[in-house]
Amino acid sequence: MIDTFPTITLEALSRLDTQDVLVLTVNNRHARRVLAEMSASLTGTRSVMAVPDIIPLSAWLRQAADQLSFSPESGLAAHTLDAFGAQWLWQKVVGEAESDRALLDVAQAARLAAEADRLIDDWHIHIPPELETIDYQHFREWRRSYRALLARLDMEDSNLAYGRIVQAVVSGLLKKPAGTLVLAGFNELSPRLSGMLLAMQEQGTRLVVLERPAQEAETVRRVVASDPDGEWRLAVQWAAGQLRDHPQGRYAIVASRLEADVVLAHRCLRAELVDAQGNVLPYNVAVARPMSDWPLVAAAISWLRVLAAFVTKKTCPPADVGAALLAGACAAARHEASGRAAIDVFWRWRATVTVTEPGFARLLDQHAPQLAQAWRSSCDMLSEQSNSASIDVWVQRFRQSLQALAYPGQSVLDSHSYQQLEAFDGLMDNLARQAPVMGRVGFSSAVGLLQRLARETPFQPQRDPAARLDVLGFLESEGGHWDGVWVLGLTDEVLPAAPKPNPFVPLAVLRQARAPRATPERELHWAKTLYRSLLASAPQVWLSHAEYEGERELRPSPCIAAIAPSINVPEQAATAPCPLEYIPDEQGPPLQTGHSTRGGIAVIDTQARNPLWAFAKYRLGASELANYAELSDQNARGLLLHKAIELVWRMLPDQQALLDLYAQGSLRALLEQSAEQAADECLQDYGSVVRRLETDRTILILEQWLQLELRREPFRVRDVEQNYVWTHGALQLSLRLDRIDELEDGRLAVIDYKSGGGRLDPKPDWMRERPVGLQLPFYASVLAAEDARVAALVLARLHAREVEVKGLADADYGFDGLSTLTDWSMFAGSTWEQLMSEWRRIICQMADEYAAGVARNHSLRPDDIQYCDVLPFLRLNEEYTRVD
Repeated sequence: MIDTFPTITLEALSRLDTQDVLVLTVNNRHARRVLAEMSASLTGTRSVMAVPDIIPLSAWLRQAADQLSFSPESGLAAHTLDAFGAQWLWQKVVGEAESDRALLDVAQAARLAAEADRLIDDWHIHIPPELETIDYQHFREWRRSYRALLARLDMEDSNLAYGRIVQAVVSGLLKKPAGTLVLAGFNELSPRLSGMLLAMQEQGTRLVVLERPAQEAETVRRVVASDPDGEWRLAVQWAAGQLRDHPQGRYAIVASRLEADVVLAHRCLRAELVDAQGNVLPYNVAVARPMSDWPLVAAAISWLRVLAAFVTKKTCPPADVGAALLAGACAAARHEASGRAAIDVFWRWRATVTVTEPGFARLLDQHAPQLAQAWRSSCDMLSEQSNSASIDVWVQRFRQSLQALAYPGQSVLDSHSYQQLEAFDGLMDNLARQAPVMGRVGFSSAVGLLQRLARETPFQPQRDPAARLDVLGFLESEGGHWDGVWVLGLTDEVLPAAPKPNPFVPLAVLRQARAPRATPERELHWAKTLYRSLLASAPQVWLSHAEYEGERELRPSPCIAAIAPSINVPEQAATAPCPLEYIPDEQGPPLQTGHSTRGGIAVIDTQARNPLWAFAKYRLGASELANYAELSDQNARGLLLHKAIELVWRMLPDQQALLDLYAQGSLRALLEQSAEQAADECLQDYGSVVRRLETDRTILILEQWLQLELRREPFRVRDVEQNYVWTHGALQLSLRLDRIDELEDGRLAVIDYKSGGGRLDPKPDWMRERPVGLQLPFYASVLAAEDARVAALVLARLHAREVEVKGLADADYGFDGLSTLTDWSMFAGSTWEQLMSEWRRIICQMADEYAAGVARNHSLRPDDIQYCDVLPFLRLNEEYTRVD
C-alpha cells in the first residue's frame, strides 16, 4: 500500500504552502529527524524557512480526538485512558476473571491481551469459530468484560479512540487535516490506517510519501570478531579512529542488543574516546532506562514509601528507610550525608528488623538535625491527610510532602538532574490523570501506583549536541544518516529474529493477515527492510558478528553471509610495556599502648589466616557493609539454643544435680522453662506458631545433649558465659567463654557450643603451621595465665540433625568423640603440657605480629579467606598476592 503513493523530496516539501501541509511520522524520533533535515537545508542566502506541522501519528490521533470532543454526534467517551490506565484496567479484568489460576502471570497476560486487542483492530482480523483456540476464548471473554467496564465508566482507551477517529474520517464528521498529507518513516501501513488514509484521499487530501535521499554505501565491509566483547572493542576502536581522523564527522555504532550491552559499551567508549588532554569525548548512547532507576526519581519514591509506612503502619523495614537516607535529595542533602549514612550503618550492624517512627526521629535528631525538622513537618502534614482519596488528590499530597522535605535538596542541578525533575513532574501529572479509573485508594496503594508508573515509563536525557558519535539500537537507527556506521551483532539469531506471535490470536489467522512478528516470512521481510536502511545510512558501513559466545558457536546473518570477511580489521594500537615499580607495603605502624581493639579471639584468628585482612579489618576499621537484617538471617535459632543451655546450667551447679533432676522426672519441666524464657528474649519478632516450633526443637536438642552430659565423668560447672580480658603487650582483647567445667581431677574442660550444620572437626585447623579456629586453644591460653590447667577442649554441636562432640582431651572424661594426642599424628610425640605451651607461643606470636603492625598479604590455604569481608584490600588480581 505504501508503495502506491507518490513521493516528494525535502526540497519540494519546503516549497509547499506549509499552512496546508501535514507531515505524519511513524514516531517522535522521525519527526525530529525530518525537522533537522529541513533546517540543515538553510544556507547563507536562505536563513528562514516556514516549517509545516511535523508530528507523529499518535500525536495527531490525540489532536483529532480533542477536535472530535466538540462534536456531540462523535460518540467519544468522557475520558480517554492512556497506556498506563488501560493496562491497569486490563490487569484488573484478567485478575478477576482468572482468580482461580494461581500460576497465571496476570500482568504479562494483561499486556499481551491489550496488544492482541489492538492487533485485531489494526489488521482487521476475524477469527472464525473453527480456528478458535483455548487461549483466544479466554481472551475473548476478557475483552468483552474489559469493554463493558469501559462503557460503564464512560471511558475508552487509545485503541477504541483510534477506531472512532477512523469512523469520523470515513463519515466526513472529521474534516481532512490538510491539503497535502506527507507520510515519513512508514515501511508499511496496517489495514486500519490504510482505510483512514484512503478516506482522506477521497475527500481531496493529496497523499505523498517523503522520499529519503538515495544514499548507497560506497564501502561495505564485514568483520568477524572472536566474541561479543571483542566485537564491541573493535567497533569502538574504529569509532575512535574515525573521530581522530575526521573531527567534524558524524558516526554511529548500531548494536542489536544495546540494552543488554550498555554497561560494556560505556566501559569500552570511556577507555577509547580520550583526547590528548585525557578527557573523554562526548558521545550519546540511545538507551532509555525506567524513570524509577534515575537517582532523583528513585529518591522521591523512596521517601514517599517511608512516609506511607510510618503514617499507616507506624513501622518501616530498615532497608526502605536506608534507601531513602542514602538517596538524599532532601533537606541538608550534602551537609548531613555522613549523618544519614551513619544511621543506615547503625541499623545494619545492630541487625535491626523493624524501625519505629519515634526511633527514626531520635536518630535524625542526633545525626541529621536539619532533616529531622523537615521530616517532622512532612510526617505531620501527611498524618492529618492520610485518609483514602482519589489519585489526583494523592499527587497533590505527594508534592506537598516532598516540598516539606526540601526535595530535591539545595545543591545546584546539572542538566540531567533538571531533566529528571521535569520528567518526574510530568509523571506525577500523568498519574493524576488516572483518577477516573483508579477511584479512591489508600496511601500505600497510591505510592505503589506511582512506583509502578515510574517503572513502566522510560526516560532518556536529551542528546548532547556536541557529540559526534551515536550508539543506537536497530529501531533508533532507521532513517538516520552519518558519515560512517558500524553495525554489530549481526548473527542469524538477530537478523532475522525469531517470530513472536501473540498467543491470544490463533497463529493461522495471524499468518493469513500477515500481521507483524507473527511468521518467519514477516520477520525476514522486516530484516531485509532494516538491512537496506542500514546500508543507506552512511557512505562507509562496517558489518560485524562474533564467532563464539562462550562455548556456543554463532553464525552470520543471511543478509551478510555473502560478503567476504574483511582482512583490514582495525587493530588496537600497540603500546609499549610500561615499567612498573612494586613497593611492598607489608608493615603498618605498631599498636599504641592503651588502644582498644574490638573483635576478641577473631583478631588472632584473622591474623593467622591473613595478616593484611586483620590489619584492614581491626586496625583500619574497614569491613564489608552488612546487609539489612531479616528474620531468617538473625541466627535466632543459634541464639535461642545458647541462651537456653546457659539458663539450664545456671540452675544446675553440677552433674549430680542433673542426675537428681533426671531421676525425679523433672528434667523436662526445667528444659521447657529454660526454652520459654530464652524464647521471650530471642524470638520477640516471631509469631506464635514459629515460636512454638522453635521452642519444641530446642527442648528436643537439649534433651539429646543432656543425655551425653549424664554419661560423662563427674564435673562441676565453674563458669557459664563468663567474660575475660586477655592482655599481651599493647594488645588487649575481651572474650566470652560459653562454659567451663571443673573435672573430678581438678582440671578444667572448656566447652564451646556450635549450633550450625557445618564441619565440626577441628583437626585440620589445629594441626598446621599457623593454626586457625583458635577459640578453644586461645581460651586455654587465657586460663593458663590464671594458673588453671585445662585438660579438655570440647566443641559441642547442638543441632536437630545430630548432637556430637569433637576436640582434644588429656584423659578419658566420658565424652564420646574427643581425641587424644596419640590420635593426631602431628601431636603424637608431644605431651599435653608441650602442646599447650606451643599453642600459647603461637598465639602470642600472632598477637605480637598484630601489635607490631605486620600486614603481609599471605594465606596458607585459599579457603582461609573464604569469608573475608575486606577482599579488595587483598588485591587478589595482583600477581604478588601469595596463597601458598
